[in-house]
Amino acid sequence: MTTTESLQKQLAEAIQWHQAGQPQTAIGIYQALLKQFPGHPHILHLYGLARQEQGDWQGALTLISQAAARVPDNVDFQLALGNILKEMGQNRAALERFREVQRRHPGNAEAHFCLADTCMDRGEIEAALPAFQEAIRLRPDFQEAWVNLGLCLKSRGALEEALHCFRQGIALRPDNREAHINLGLTLLLMGHYRPGWQAYEWRLHGPGEAACVRLPQQLRQPQAPPRWDGSSLAGKRILILAEQGFGDTIQFVRYLPLLQAAGARILLTAPYSLIPLLARMPAIEYIATVETFAFPEAIDCSCPLLSLPLLLDTRPDTIPAAIPYLQADPHLVAAWRTRLQSERQVSIGLVWQGKPLHANDPLRRRSCQLSDLAPLAGLHGVRWVSLQKRPEGEPPPQPPPGMALLDLNEALLDFAQTAAILANLDLLISIDTSVAHLAGALGRPVWLLLPVAPDWRWTLDQPHTPWYPGMRLFRQTEPHDWQTPVQQVARALPAFMHNKTPV
Repeated sequence: MTTTESLQKQLAEAIQWHQAGQPQTAIGIYQALLKQFPGHPHILHLYGLARQEQGDWQGALTLISQAAARVPDNVDFQLALGNILKEMGQNRAALERFREVQRRHPGNAEAHFCLADTCMDRGEIEAALPAFQEAIRLRPDFQEAWVNLGLCLKSRGALEEALHCFRQGIALRPDNREAHINLGLTLLLMGHYRPGWQAYEWRLHGPGEAACVRLPQQLRQPQAPPRWDGSSLAGKRILILAEQGFGDTIQFVRYLPLLQAAGARILLTAPYSLIPLLARMPAIEYIATVETFAFPEAIDCSCPLLSLPLLLDTRPDTIPAAIPYLQADPHLVAAWRTRLQSERQVSIGLVWQGKPLHANDPLRRRSCQLSDLAPLAGLHGVRWVSLQKRPEGEPPPQPPPGMALLDLNEALLDFAQTAAILANLDLLISIDTSVAHLAGALGRPVWLLLPVAPDWRWTLDQPHTPWYPGMRLFRQTEPHDWQTPVQQVARALPAFMHNKTPV
């Protein structure tokens, strides 16, 4: 066997180990090969990919940089280097790398895709669109590009075109979970609820299910109770599984009284910080976190919380909207009344940021800066209250000049406390976050600031939402421009204050 044949055989063996989920075994082979063939670019490249698989980004960057330096015109090396930079959060450096690859290799679909994908992560949709389109022109079966192009088009409000892209992604790979989910979310945004709920069930398919719904021990047993199929619940115990974000849980627990009215006994798993609030719902017999769930009796069936609209055939005109469906603890309300009582000022809460890693946040840009709310600072007779929950160690917010801000970060221990605070405010002004859902569910006045591409539940152009009839929506007209909705809020507030007696 020649040296070249031996090298190829050993590389093939290492690749097999890597693809079998054993990168450490592959790394051992690569290390031995590098002693025989120091600086060999293909070994360096594959060794770097294996280190990347193990989460050693710096090691992977060093190895693949060496490979790319030895063979500057190798597309695979350059793209791998750009992808590592992107994984390390160095999006600007990755973007420069991808642009150079695109310039040198205009016929390479992957180069256009990587460039577009990085632009999309940076929220630069106008730059991403033509690059995704070119990737698809070069490779019409590029299903990842179809899905991402659909997301970009959706963010611009081109919903029919986005639907076409998601359907193309599904046609190319029928088990494409992301394409199905985004098809469903777009249909829901357009008000096509039945097919939207059906497509959205794909969130429960494949390896991504665990990210949506965590199962308690009782549902991970061989003889676990079945998922509810919409059949009669009379006299049955059903375990409802809260899923995804706090706001999703708050929005959809409205369905639990319907199940109780149908004769069900309702058990619920929920995040710890929601339990003191949700435990006050009369419909819930037992509530616990996934980790501590230990109901002693038999369970007849279970259901993820966000599957209830499908099973109960929810349409835009049949949304359960008996507001309020959550109640604040009266003892906490009284305690906060003493602290927040104001005879001459209207008390208005503010929330301006959501979780940084919220899904699709690069496209939706739901968060703003406190400085974006500066037009509100000049209003007289307002006491501004921050309900913004800060990451640990982050300094207190610096309000715009003229805005005195009461910071309640330390008091936001759980949603029961937040509910009691909201009960003592005249109004909440918030971006799309769980506190806005809570205010809506409590029946408190809330004005919502929305980006150009809002989440599905807020539709595209209406000033109100059937999910929370008392909520008022203020929308961006251009991406990243919060000035328009904030100015609208500033113009609307004097009339609100004139008609409002402070709580």
